Amino acid sequence: MGSDWLSKKMKISWSAYDTFEANFKPLVVVELAQNTKDETKEWLMQKIVGKKKNGGAQLLVKPLVEEGKEIEGSKNIYLVGASYLRLLLGAETVGLVKECNDNTMRAFTYTSRKNFKDFAEDNHDFLTMAECQYIVKHELENLRAKNEKMIPGYPQAKLYPGKSIMRRLTTNGILLQVFPLHDPDHLKKLGQIWYEQLKIRYQPLENHRLESSYQNHLILKVLVFNFLNCFASLFYIAFILVDVKLLRQSLATLLITSQVLNQFVEAALPYWLQKRRNKTVEKKVKALQIDTDMSLFEQVNLERGMDTYLGTFDDYLELFLQFGYVSLFSCVYPLAAIFAVLNNITEMYSDALKMCSVFKRPFSEPAANIGVWQMAFQTMTVISVITNCILIGMSPQVNALFPDSKSELIIIVVLAEHLALAVKFLMSYVIADKPRDIQIKLARLEFESLEALKQQVRTLIQQIKLAAESLKES
Repeated sequence: MGSDWLSKKMKISWSAYDTFEANFKPLVVVELAQNTKDETKEWLMQKIVGKKKNGGAQLLVKPLVEEGKEIEGSKNIYLVGASYLRLLLGAETVGLVKECNDNTMRAFTYTSRKNFKDFAEDNHDFLTMAECQYIVKHELENLRAKNEKMIPGYPQAKLYPGKSIMRRLTTNGILLQVFPLHDPDHLKKLGQIWYEQLKIRYQPLENHRLESSYQNHLILKVLVFNFLNCFASLFYIAFILVDVKLLRQSLATLLITSQVLNQFVEAALPYWLQKRRNKTVEKKVKALQIDTDMSLFEQVNLERGMDTYLGTFDDYLELFLQFGYVSLFSCVYPLAAIFAVLNNITEMYSDALKMCSVFKRPFSEPAANIGVWQMAFQTMTVISVITNCILIGMSPQVNALFPDSKSELIIIVVLAEHLALAVKFLMSYVIADKPRDIQIKLARLEFESLEALKQQVRTLIQQIKLAAESLKES
């Protein structure tokens, strides 16, 4: 009796909540291989909808269309969603941070849900679609094997207690892809906003322990390669040939050509190819007679054929190289800054086109900062100060001021370079990376989290003492 009482008091059971929802809203698409066995599909669906206490994800799932009514390639596609209550409980599990009524930022908890801004029991917009999809992705990735020894229907696909089911399905070629759906209504609103604004203005030998460590090492090596590949010729022209006119021409050619090609390759060409494919899929869909939501059916089949967005690596690299072209030789070609501004204005819209119409919607991933890219840009600023000081010192106008003594010129250039670097580092120190109000909110969030943890420990100790006393009495 005492142990049962203790288990009930120590945690809130997921089974106590009814997570059924009549209005199913698809959030994530799960596509299995065309030859997946029926027993495997049934087992996986049971794991997705099963209770948390039984090792399930307690989500909602349904097939895209009924058996025998799908177009070619659309078989074994399932839509995964979750009830509003389930999403709220999941938000607490993933540690989602939301704004409170007192304008502070805190980790969301279901028990204190009414303290958060814009929360209401009937306000299903409290969690954004991206947050809902992140929660569903987290729950799917945390489906773990319990007593299963293998994937049903695939004896060679062994399972071990605590191992990820989705990862095992992927490595065995059963699970093809998992991706979030775009929100068509929200995209239309964004398109209108953008239009109004426009009118106004491979490492196979490496084995890093963490994915972040792998990414950082990859970024550093790619940056070194691209730095030498893009800027070595310019350094040769500037400091070996000492030809300012040729340097200016080469810089303008490289900058403008790279910007035009990037815009075409990243957005225009993929968008045109995607439009051609969409027309083909639309014709196939309209030729079907199916008892389902045609708009949803068409959307899923269009998005499943889109390319996968591989992350922000290429976008950061493009900005890094552009920043190098602008800053490294700014004293020789000041117009580079104007071309960069014009490119960035069009880049906003081409990236929006790419993210909304060309690629599958990526899952949102929490990040504290831009990582090693911050160090890369800071390093580029230091190199830029040095190169520009040297170029100014090598100019004929400055050399004419020191016709007799070149040592004085060198000393002045070095002093100017040190002074510029000192100002740069002073500004970096004075201007905080995080505004003061954000620092206060983060400190308060950390303090409140520690206090909440202490309170939980005290409550747990008290519950254990009460349970021990009740056991003695019984």
